[in-house]
Amino acid sequence: MSTHNTATTLSEPTKFLPVLAEMLVHDIPPEKFADRLGTTINHPAFVLGHCAYYAGVCVTMLGGTVEFGEHESELFDMNAECDDEGDRYPAKDECMAHFTSRCNEAADYLASCDPLILAGSTDGTSFEGRFSTLGHVAAFMLIGHPSFHLGQISAWRRVAGMGSAT
Repeated sequence: MSTHNTATTLSEPTKFLPVLAEMLVHDIPPEKFADRLGTTINHPAFVLGHCAYYAGVCVTMLGGTVEFGEHESELFDMNAECDDEGDRYPAKDECMAHFTSRCNEAADYLASCDPLILAGSTDGTSFEGRFSTLGHVAAFMLIGHPSFHLGQISAWRRVAGMGSAT
């Protein structure tokens, strides 16, 4: 009997995102992790924090509970601006650990979701009119959205003169 379903289709790639992130950040010096390099580009600390925050938001939209950090919303919600005050952001290792943990928590929650939750309507949510089901929202929030932002880290690497991730 197959266990392939929407939840596993989404949860397995979500658990892979930290592997991609690690490829992008492993050689970034910690002191540059929250540096916009004199530009307006989002730095890696902001990108990982923002993506971790929204993985948690996705879990709450699906009915789960998440413990958000004291300043997590202030630093990373969609209205937050990435800034040059690097000491406002967690250190590199903490950012990566939090991103990994939040992705894994979201994937585990998703894998345990009742299929009826994922088939639920987006009516009354901020995604109403954009996606028809909460499963579609989860696909965007846990895979599409972070992948877009991980691309920003790739661009940041170019600005930093670091070249391709390995």
